[in-house]
Amino acid sequence: MDTKLKSSKKSYVTNLVAFTILIIMAFSIFGFYPKIKEWSKGEPSPPYEDYELMRTIYQSNYVLYKDLLNQTSQEELSADKIYIKSYDKILKNNENLDYNEESNNNLDMARKFDDILDLWKDNLNNDYKNLNYLVQTNDMSMKKTNTENDLSLLEDETKSKDLNDEYAFYMVVKYDENGVATVNKVYGADDYVIRNRFLDLTMKKLFDGDYIAINNIKFNPIKNVTFVYGIPKDLKYFDRISSLVDSSQNKIYNRAVATVVLSILGIVLILALLVPYRIGRNVFGIKYLEKIPFEINCFILGIGGIGSGVVLVSTIIETLKNTLIKPGIDKSLESFAVIMINAIIWTITIYVIFAVTMLLKFIINTGVIKYFKEKLLIIKIVNSLKRWFNNLFNYIGNIDLNDKSNRFIIKVIGVNLVITLICCIFWFFGIVIAFIYNAILFYSIRKQYGDIRNKFSILLNEADRIAGGNIEVEIADDLGVFNPLKDRIEKIKDGLKKAVNEEVKSQRMKTELISNVSHDLKTPLTSIITYTDLLKNDNLTEEERKSYIDTIDKKSQRLKFLIEDLFEVSKATSGDIKLNLVNVDIVELMRQTQIELDDKIKDSKLILKNSYPTSKVILNLDSQKTFRIFENLIINVVKYAMKGSRVYIDIIDHEKNVEITIKNMSAEELNFDPFDIVDRFQRGDKSRNTEGSGLGLAIAKSFVEVQGGTFNIEIDGDLFKVVIKFNK
Repeated sequence: MDTKLKSSKKSYVTNLVAFTILIIMAFSIFGFYPKIKEWSKGEPSPPYEDYELMRTIYQSNYVLYKDLLNQTSQEELSADKIYIKSYDKILKNNENLDYNEESNNNLDMARKFDDILDLWKDNLNNDYKNLNYLVQTNDMSMKKTNTENDLSLLEDETKSKDLNDEYAFYMVVKYDENGVATVNKVYGADDYVIRNRFLDLTMKKLFDGDYIAINNIKFNPIKNVTFVYGIPKDLKYFDRISSLVDSSQNKIYNRAVATVVLSILGIVLILALLVPYRIGRNVFGIKYLEKIPFEINCFILGIGGIGSGVVLVSTIIETLKNTLIKPGIDKSLESFAVIMINAIIWTITIYVIFAVTMLLKFIINTGVIKYFKEKLLIIKIVNSLKRWFNNLFNYIGNIDLNDKSNRFIIKVIGVNLVITLICCIFWFFGIVIAFIYNAILFYSIRKQYGDIRNKFSILLNEADRIAGGNIEVEIADDLGVFNPLKDRIEKIKDGLKKAVNEEVKSQRMKTELISNVSHDLKTPLTSIITYTDLLKNDNLTEEERKSYIDTIDKKSQRLKFLIEDLFEVSKATSGDIKLNLVNVDIVELMRQTQIELDDKIKDSKLILKNSYPTSKVILNLDSQKTFRIFENLIINVVKYAMKGSRVYIDIIDHEKNVEITIKNMSAEELNFDPFDIVDRFQRGDKSRNTEGSGLGLAIAKSFVEVQGGTFNIEIDGDLFKVVIKFNK
């Protein structure tokens, strides 16, 4: 659990550092934009020849003309009453249309036209605030304007000079009594371009052309009105006009931007190649890419790379032109939005490059051939098909005697029927062919039957031998269709061997257990009885009495420890142990154990060589039982290690587990089986001269295994080594 925690913490730190670097790189590249703009800047272009500007001015004519007429009208005139002359297509196609339906259709058409004009008006008032305008009748009886400047002066060449210094662009449009429009004057742009673009526009192009055609709508033209539009040099508002001017002044060569972007991406790629794979693969998402088939990775990263590249270049170009954000929002908010959009896109792009680089490193580390064998989707599909066909052929070519269905018989009859039908095609010669075929079939079946009978006999004989008590049976022959039954007999034989060995071992252990328990319990009990009898003597001195009582106390304590150990190992064997799992620092616990046993260690004159990790090693264990494990192992070392020798205690923190090893040189010859020494009441000294229950290693092993660990003993000459492993 501690390892998972450390691994999770390490992964979290790696991802935090990685994405911090990505964000820093993204903002650093954004800070490089002024240089990119300098390198890719083109010559300024005329801003006021823009088609969208001409379109807006043309639409504004209809908006302003309506407002001008409403100034003198006693009632509010709707757009359809002013501009729509007729719409009779619906009536021609629907002669039976009643009055109500006709009225509803006319109302819908009028509403739609009014809505369009309202949109044009909002566009003029909100998105083109810097556009000054004047609309007046040709007889100058009515006028409407949005500026204090007298734009009517711009109609006269001699008077317009006063406003030329104030306006960067203006144009004059005049409608005569027949509704014919002429562009009388243009300043600040090419006269020819402005006239052609403006006069090419019609209501049909601006409105829904198909809708007009279907309903046969005819419009009333604008008559006897002059429009003057001007754009000041000093733009007060941030709108589409200011963006248009900025864009024209900040003309960017797309190819130059693309070249710079490719250079930056190349540098990012080089930096990604410098990141070690063992670190890079811990970044979020990289390990998932390693598991995905190659073709899907190509699709995901290819689409992501191409998409982010296209979006990136277009975003940079729009940013350099100051047209990334729609006009109308606050300047500071716009700057923040521009920075964040660019930073996010650069972060995604850099991450895609990093992911591709780490995937390539993974392919190289795995081995190109091995990677494609394992990760190519087409190979997986081919292998699946191959396995399917192999299973199909194996099914067709082998008889399953356990299968109670008639599928095999049906297949054989079907094949035989097909061959017979083919023979019948040849008439007389077919009879000869059928005879030969059936003769061959007879001999084949007889041969197959004989082979099956022989194999069955072998199997039956071996089964009889096992039934007779001979479990050393070996069936080396290939029994064909009986191979599954042969495998079952082999498993039965192995199971019988194991059961017999276990029973023999169990009987031996029971005998030794009774003998050992009797010996270990009898010794202190005999001493207690003996010294108790001695205490009954009234002639004992006080010193002798204290000595006898002390001996009885020691022997009773030993008897108590023996019974407690026997009780604990019994509970461990039966699985009746309740664990109180907590986070335990096993390094600190090992140190504490050695402090508790310091007197015994000093008396044994052993030199402990500890090798621990510098940091804590936290595991989810029962602290008391883990302490008992360490205590039993160190006491075992104190009892049986060579006096004055060195004892090595190592705690190794692996990625998936923690390994604890204790190594010592034995004082006695190690002439026992490592597996036997952890049995109950087994000791290193067969004579049982040393104190102890013989349960220390058995209890330690039981406590380790009940906590999910492994306990192993290794012997090399006189080297005694205990290896404990706990999973994280």
